[in-house]
Amino acid sequence: MLKARTHAPRRRLLPLVALAAALMGPPVLLSPPALAAGPEITVSPEVGVPLQAAKAALSAKRYDQALTEIEKARAVTTATAQEKWAIELTRAAIYKAQSRFDLAANAFEAALSLVPMSADDQGGALETLSQLWYRAGDYAKSAGFGEKAMAAGRRSDAFRQMVAEAYYRSKQPQPAAKLAKALVEEQRKAGRAPSQDILQLLAASEFDSGNSAGYIKTLREQIQNGDNSKLTWLRLFDAMQREKPIPERLDLDWARLRLAAGAYENPDSYTEMAQRAMVEELPAEAEAVLAKGWALGILGKPGPKQERQQRLRDYAARQIDAQKQGLEERQRQVLADKDANAVAKLGMIRASLGQVDQGIALLQQALKGKLMSPAAVRLRLAMLQYRAGQAQAAAQTLASLPAGSDEARMGQIWALLHKGGT
Repeated sequence: MLKARTHAPRRRLLPLVALAAALMGPPVLLSPPALAAGPEITVSPEVGVPLQAAKAALSAKRYDQALTEIEKARAVTTATAQEKWAIELTRAAIYKAQSRFDLAANAFEAALSLVPMSADDQGGALETLSQLWYRAGDYAKSAGFGEKAMAAGRRSDAFRQMVAEAYYRSKQPQPAAKLAKALVEEQRKAGRAPSQDILQLLAASEFDSGNSAGYIKTLREQIQNGDNSKLTWLRLFDAMQREKPIPERLDLDWARLRLAAGAYENPDSYTEMAQRAMVEELPAEAEAVLAKGWALGILGKPGPKQERQQRLRDYAARQIDAQKQGLEERQRQVLADKDANAVAKLGMIRASLGQVDQGIALLQQALKGKLMSPAAVRLRLAMLQYRAGQAQAAAQTLASLPAGSDEARMGQIWALLHKGGT
């Protein structure tokens, strides 16, 4: 608390706690710390009069006048360290009110060097400086003071998130990722879902750090926690493909995943998937893909591609009719031959025609035989089980996929779609 010196007329000024509150105002991300009031100090009339005038002008938002008065106080050559502390803190408050955050930070730092502080006050001061430099746009300084504040015990989630953002904005993604990851893990251990803000920061930091596995993991957690935006799904699929390209033999399975997640955004994606389905003798699936494109207004628009799209759709419809006519005989022959691969293909045909339960049964039968790619058949079986509302059975099927396989990678996304996705 400030008091006039006993040998001069008393002029009571702002206590430290009030000056600190005037300095900070609304922060970027969190409520700022308030410094402790500390010991009482006294000021001379030569310093006290202009300081009081500066305080009054600050309260009235007459900032130029406040600065004029504060310069009068600074001009007193006999000012003590305590008086200089009061002058600099008030000057910092004026600059803060003007949104001149760099000048506010410099004045505030100058004030702190003039008076002794407790360890707790020191931590609060460092946190305040970190916030001021963040608002000034000097993110490297903000991160530097933030590290010192955290070492001094200032570790609220909101403050540490601000420091992580300061690291990221100052192009230091690795410490940003480390700090953001620690926050996410702590929130998860406490039984709280990490906020989307911190997950987005972690994802961006992992990406810029070149940690593709961490980036993919964080994107998945974003989706698990409710971020079903197309952009997040697109980022996830693109990151998975960059980390390890999906083999050509699973192209249609990959396309099914992207379609289910709503991660297709151009006409060619739909027509290419439909063509792949036709190659796999799945005209009904091809027609369903095209119908979805039409329903979304992506296909069928007037233009040079419209005729080709319509031709493909008409061709799929004719192939469906032809396939249905010979399907019963084909099934008798396939089952008689006991060819597991043919049985699996037949199961997908049945499912594409809307006979999902029959498709599931045929895939399960195929898995008892000798298959060229049992993992791919298990992946498709899980997809059909999800479609039939058999989530528990689908999870068990996915659990049987070889760890680390391409099918297991895609299986994780099917599980994500049915837990936290669309």
